[in-house]
Amino acid sequence: MKIKKYLARDFKSAIKQAQEEMGNEAIILHTRQLKKNRFFGFLSPNNVEITVAVDDSLKVNTDLKRGKKTLRMSPEAGEHNPIKTAEPRVLQSVEPKPIKPTEQRNIQPAGHELGLKDEDSLLLELQQMKDMMADIKLRMQEVGAIKGISDQAQYFYQTLISNNVNQDIAISIINNIESKLPVQKMEDETWVRDICINVLQDYISDISPIKVTPGEKGHVVFMVGPTGVGKTTTIAKLAANMTFLEKKSVALITLDTYRVSAAEQLRTFAEIIGIPISVVFNAEDFKEAVQEYQDTDIIFVDTAGRSPRNPQQMQELKGYLNIARPDETILVLSVTTHSQDLIQIYRQFAPMKIDKVIFTKLDETYSYGQILNTMHEINKPVAYLTMGQNVPDDIEVPDPLYLASMLLRKDGLA
Repeated sequence: MKIKKYLARDFKSAIKQAQEEMGNEAIILHTRQLKKNRFFGFLSPNNVEITVAVDDSLKVNTDLKRGKKTLRMSPEAGEHNPIKTAEPRVLQSVEPKPIKPTEQRNIQPAGHELGLKDEDSLLLELQQMKDMMADIKLRMQEVGAIKGISDQAQYFYQTLISNNVNQDIAISIINNIESKLPVQKMEDETWVRDICINVLQDYISDISPIKVTPGEKGHVVFMVGPTGVGKTTTIAKLAANMTFLEKKSVALITLDTYRVSAAEQLRTFAEIIGIPISVVFNAEDFKEAVQEYQDTDIIFVDTAGRSPRNPQQMQELKGYLNIARPDETILVLSVTTHSQDLIQIYRQFAPMKIDKVIFTKLDETYSYGQILNTMHEINKPVAYLTMGQNVPDDIEVPDPLYLASMLLRKDGLA
């Protein structure tokens, strides 16, 4: 693209200069009124400046004149055929001459006669072109990366991509698979799938559920995360399982006093399970509650959903963490959230010294690449997966084999 600035006494003169040199496809990028020097303005007759662009692939004719003829060679007969060029169209002047009624139908809005566009439209088109070029570049990188890989391996690569696995991670996995495949098994789907599952397990093998050391008391587990990810229900499931299956003494503390329903929901669960619960409203009450439950095996702390973009809320949460000094701080994330957003949420909660994560709402999506992408990026173990509202059933410690199989689902089917 060729870009040039023109200076003139007025916009009409500047546009005329641009038209004569750049042609009818010129696009105005920017216009501005120049300030005259207070004392020597008479030395600077140019009052306006316009910036004009034209595509390099278009021929610019600098000597268009009304009625001029040019010659071109006929590719068929080899004769010189006179071709009359289109006459340059001129923008309306600031003070247009009276227009006859018969001429009105040929008048277009100012700015369109040279293909001129306003700045916002140009910026939008440039952004769309930039996005398109980035997508093309990505596709070309992808083609180059998987070139030469067996058809079966490429099939599983596409399966990973369809499950929202990050492209770089998927390419790494497929290259790993290819390195482990015997030549004679390159097109054996069952063989390739088995190796793919084994490789995937290596990527998702960092599993770490809550473990309370025998004889240890007052093990504090803080649950943090953004709003709407299911922290309260997850705590209820964990408390029930710890009580009935692991035979631990459990106590609950909720800091979620922003929602009355959340505190009442957890209180109802506590009564059903038969464990104590405290609803606290300030730091002093929280400190007393933690002290009160020091004789129990494990203390779950339910926090209000926090917006990681709200510094005040995050600072308040950090204050509670400093009081409790938890043994484990677990970040709860929903797999219905985009991978990049999950990673960004983790980064914003990272000052809370996150030890592990829980992924919720697996029943609300058919793709699970978000789990793999996030684990790979944040390098933190996964404690549990949840997949429904049933307490205490819809929660489990991740099984790498099962999770790897989920990542190879096609159209929601295993």
